[in-house]
Amino acid sequence: MPSKVEAHEQSRDDNFGIMRKAISFPALKSIETPTKCVKNPSPKILSSSDINEIIKKISPKTIESMWNGTDTPSKSVKPRLLPNKLNLTIFELMLDRVPDITQLKTIANYWYAASQSVLFLPTVSSLMLKEDGKLSEKKIAKYVEMMRFIIETTEQIGNSKVFMGTIPLMAPKFSYPIIKLYLEKGFTAFAIDVGTKDFMNHESEFRYILTEINGQVPLNNAFIYACNLGIPQFDMLRARADDFLSLFAYVDAFGSTFKTRGGGNMPVGKPRVKKFQRSELCYEHIYDSRDRLNDFNQCEQVTEANLVRNLVGKEKMQKYLDSKKAVDASAIKHLGSIAEKIKIV
Repeated sequence: MPSKVEAHEQSRDDNFGIMRKAISFPALKSIETPTKCVKNPSPKILSSSDINEIIKKISPKTIESMWNGTDTPSKSVKPRLLPNKLNLTIFELMLDRVPDITQLKTIANYWYAASQSVLFLPTVSSLMLKEDGKLSEKKIAKYVEMMRFIIETTEQIGNSKVFMGTIPLMAPKFSYPIIKLYLEKGFTAFAIDVGTKDFMNHESEFRYILTEINGQVPLNNAFIYACNLGIPQFDMLRARADDFLSLFAYVDAFGSTFKTRGGGNMPVGKPRVKKFQRSELCYEHIYDSRDRLNDFNQCEQVTEANLVRNLVGKEKMQKYLDSKKAVDASAIKHLGSIAEKIKIV
């Protein structure tokens, strides 16, 4: 059995899925959640965030570089590990099919060496899971076997690190075999890859994943991470910060959006970037430049998440949400529904 994340509930809200927890990882200091993870953080943010994301995109060319030794963990990943932080090395497999055995062994060994104390199972392109534009049971089965192979290959080398099982947000028919594999392997840490969707528009799928985990690993004893969270009405001038609101749906830490999102009516060449507003929990205005804005948003989100964490168990979250103008009754209803239908002892 793998090493496990130890999660201890400290307090919770009665009406929403938000808990304050102490989370312990092997050979690392305990961290407290809920929190926001950061990517490429500036010195300004280092003291207030405990989780550092390191995203590595894996293409066929990258695999070849790993195979021939021109790309090594000490060159491209380890310099980005930060001291006294939980460093999550996240491989994004930008592939349309499952790699062959030799390639998978190459990826698994590099991934293990590049990971600090948490083995975050790779995220994948939707193309790997689809056939003729639709999710395919056959492709999902191949995906599950790929994850099983990576896990078991890693276990054979005497693994002492913690696995974090990655679960794409999709219909229960397709997510069930993935969740089942991780629970069979004894995982207590899980990553929900939302795939740039707005999770509140996919409440049933999101709730299903949490319910299945909770059936075997009570959520107050688990670590739940979410990434690639979308926001509503992305191309409009103002959008509710649904990525941040995931903290009220049993997510302990939400991370970056590192996958691309298609569609929309933005002019060619105009990046779809918005400024996070703590006062209302929204994003507003479309900016022409990403310079400094991503870091500003991360700083503001970390600050607000830390504020929320200190309120859990002391102040009703309804009062907090009511104070945020962008959080409407519909959003509060969705969040309350998730908490109401997932019972935690």
